[in-house]
Amino acid sequence: MKNFKLSRIFDFIFFVSATFLICFVWTRYFVYDVALTLVLSSSITFLLTSIYHIFYVRKTIKKNHSLEELQNAEKFATHFLLSTKQEIIKEFNDKFEAKYNTKAKSDYLLVNDKVLKPIYSSQKITDKDILEIYVKVKNTALKKLIIVCCDAEQSAYDFAKLITNFEVVILTKLDAYKNIFEPLKFDIPNVNVPKKRKNLNIYLSIAFNKARTKNYAVVSAFLLFSSYVFRYNIYYLIFSSITAALALYSHFNTKFNNINKSEMI
Repeated sequence: MKNFKLSRIFDFIFFVSATFLICFVWTRYFVYDVALTLVLSSSITFLLTSIYHIFYVRKTIKKNHSLEELQNAEKFATHFLLSTKQEIIKEFNDKFEAKYNTKAKSDYLLVNDKVLKPIYSSQKITDKDILEIYVKVKNTALKKLIIVCCDAEQSAYDFAKLITNFEVVILTKLDAYKNIFEPLKFDIPNVNVPKKRKNLNIYLSIAFNKARTKNYAVVSAFLLFSSYVFRYNIYYLIFSSITAALALYSHFNTKFNNINKSEMI
């Protein structure tokens, strides 16, 4: 936890410093008074940092998962994809009944006042899947419907929000592993996880991975220095700003940093 807080402090310092540097360089290009340049650069940096905090930090939940967790989640998903409904229900029931008041039905479990429904398919579940299980259990005295699946379409989440008489929770691969399989100590399946073909996101994750930050930062600094040496410095300022922006994006984005691990399984 201490190391995590320290890294967040360094991230913040890096973001503010890089933002101020870009603002100062461009403001200085148009404003000749150094004091005014400092004031304007500081003001713009403060504004951009505030916007970043409001629209990115507050609304983005970073999920740092280990490669082992991602692999185990894939193994469980693959295992249940290759199992029959009866085998899936039995395996879930064997683990849940040791800790909870559990009753197995044909294709779902009653766990205390909750319904647990595994839906393992090679396709993402949709609103149609949610509706089918809802019709089956809507008249039971449940407080929560937990659906475990490989993946879900946005339509499934949207339909789940429409259900008001009880809570609907959708757990995809990794969520199911962290909230069910790991806590209840399911045996990790001995299956071969299918390799995924590299797509555009893989190459983007390589280009915008956090490991690339220092490379972009060095190039940006070199171009910035060059702008004071060569005659047509506007071009160096432009490309210095672009590479500095790439450094910031690669350092802070969670989308491509996470994809690099999960898609490589």
